Amino acid sequence: MLNFLVIVSIIILFSYYEILLTLFRLLAPGRAFETTEGFAHRAVRHIFRLMHFYCGVDLEYENLSGIDLPERFLLVANHQSLMDIPVCIALFPRRMLRFVAKWELRVGIPFVSFILRTQGHALVRRNGEATQAMRSIRRYARRCRRENTCPVIFPEGTRSPDGEVGVFHTAGVRKILEETALPLVVAVLDGGWKVANMEGIARNLNGARFRIHVLRVTPTLSAKKEVLDAVSRAREEIATALAALRVNKSELTKKPPNGGSLRKSN
Repeated sequence: MLNFLVIVSIIILFSYYEILLTLFRLLAPGRAFETTEGFAHRAVRHIFRLMHFYCGVDLEYENLSGIDLPERFLLVANHQSLMDIPVCIALFPRRMLRFVAKWELRVGIPFVSFILRTQGHALVRRNGEATQAMRSIRRYARRCRRENTCPVIFPEGTRSPDGEVGVFHTAGVRKILEETALPLVVAVLDGGWKVANMEGIARNLNGARFRIHVLRVTPTLSAKKEVLDAVSRAREEIATALAALRVNKSELTKKPPNGGSLRKSN
């Protein structure tokens, strides 16, 4: 029941933000870019504060690469649920992220659909022609370069229903890097697959933890083979890191033989 009330509150809050942002875009179109960005971050932070207070939802970010993130980069990560988008926004608060998302998300989700339609994200038809998809991604990459934003792509192309890492497709990554030369940031995401639908939210939202670990920062790539090798390596690194995250979580929940408690080591 509590989870249901939280979901209703989130929908109402997102609808409220969308109404405010729509009015502002009509009254002050010249400041729409900055305002949309600020609204997106405030809304996401507000939502996660609400979820933490009522449901104990936590966010975890860690940069394991040992390298500070550059001002602009292409973020490549696995994909588990729609939650991946707001989690990335929340955990990269000083970066303006722009996502490659499926066309269907342009409507139906208060505020989120509005942001995806109006903020310069790429909405790609999964069952459309490949050439049309690449044209959309090319325009998106050029806009990211022009507006100094960071593109984000999930090379699996669809959400993983069980959280396991699927096949990585390279065409979108190559097209983005052809249009805007950027360092490649590889990250593993976990936690979203458990709340990918209403049943998952009802069962698993309480105490949920959404995690992003940055695994590697690669200098700007140019040659096709370099990009292919980097994406292949990224898939292997993400799968390995995801398995390690789940082993560590499992170990933390076990009871030791003496009846004491296990504590996470630093």
